[in-house]
Amino acid sequence: MSILGKTEMYSNRWLRIGHAAGKADTVFNSLMAHINVETLTEAYDCLDATKAIGTDGVSKKAYGAKLEENLKNLVARIHIGSYKPQVKREILIPKANGKMRPIAISCFEDKLVEWAVGKILTSMYDPTFIKNSFGFRENRSAHGAINAIYCSLKDNKRPNVVEIDFASFFNSISHKELMKILSKRINDNRFKGLIGRFLKVGIMKQSGELENPEVGTPQGSIMSPVLANIFLHEVLDQWFIKNYASNANIIVRYADDAVFFFGSEDIAKKFVEELGKRIAQYDLKLNEEKTNIISFDKSKQNTFDFLGFTFYWGKKERGGKQPLKIKTQQKALHKKIQEFDHWIKSVRSQVKLKEIWKLTKAKLVGHYNYYGYADNLPKLNHFYAETIRSLFKWLNRRSQKSSFNWEQFKRRMEFNSIPTPPPMTALKYLRREWAYV
Repeated sequence: MSILGKTEMYSNRWLRIGHAAGKADTVFNSLMAHINVETLTEAYDCLDATKAIGTDGVSKKAYGAKLEENLKNLVARIHIGSYKPQVKREILIPKANGKMRPIAISCFEDKLVEWAVGKILTSMYDPTFIKNSFGFRENRSAHGAINAIYCSLKDNKRPNVVEIDFASFFNSISHKELMKILSKRINDNRFKGLIGRFLKVGIMKQSGELENPEVGTPQGSIMSPVLANIFLHEVLDQWFIKNYASNANIIVRYADDAVFFFGSEDIAKKFVEELGKRIAQYDLKLNEEKTNIISFDKSKQNTFDFLGFTFYWGKKERGGKQPLKIKTQQKALHKKIQEFDHWIKSVRSQVKLKEIWKLTKAKLVGHYNYYGYADNLPKLNHFYAETIRSLFKWLNRRSQKSSFNWEQFKRRMEFNSIPTPPPMTALKYLRREWAYV
């Protein structure tokens, strides 16, 4: 079958599920039928071969050497009930606050099954999610969340901002409560049982200790994001829509990061109080130090942060207009500068100079793509200047003798097309359309 034919076949399957899922009362009875050689082949085609390898040491290339045979065997084991996910491998990723974020790495075969289960769940649930839920959804992004916030605040009609922070959200999701939520739309016990096996699979810690989790959906799991969205859609989004949502009260959520806007301070206070009670029913807690009500009226000149950006009111312009603006959050900017400095210091003598120039260019372009708003040009220039400073400093320490002076370095940058921040006309502007929940 041609690539085009395979793509059409795959797409039709997920569209059919999504069409049925759009009806609120639809209950799915035979989801296991969608876990077959065809969907697992699609999973194989989609998985990134460069990702970390699990505890079994099997790569995508090795598994694909006998792909059809391996997939037929896997499907047979899944449907007779003998398939069990293997122990995950933990790696630790540095966080902005200096702590480490644990990521659980699955074996390649388990990634295939996770991908298929995640795709089925996404096809089922995504049509039911609110429009102001932006995290881990196709055709939605952090930039969409930023624009929804802008649209909610720009007219100063909702000046009471509630920012919340869940305490260890992904590691606190109750398996029992999650399965209750899934059972409202899934009547296929074998499919739910398969999800349950993944939730309970052991994690080999870096210390060598085997942990068998009783709560949580491990970060790094392919289906963890959609399970988190399903959980929060029930626990938070739908509850907010039913009890608070109106033209005066808005929610914007990106995964477990959420922010709310209220016309009334009293309603904002009531919401925070009731939210704590609501999520406690699902064994979740708020980080009280990071859960705040902020008076964001133009006259207050307060700020708040979301997804690496700081929102603030600019100075009054001619005609008395006071614009809402965004810039890179100071903590995020400092972290990005530090990350680049640590990176160039560590690779300067390990990687060929040509590759260093190439990777530097990619890092700068990635930063501009994410933070590239017209209001934010000064912060883009700051990041560029610090990046170049680090580059010049550490490339001159590749050996005991300095590699080049500043003029020589500038010619090298020009030759390697190191990009400066885009001009104002090429940067993103915040749209002014209204964002509905």
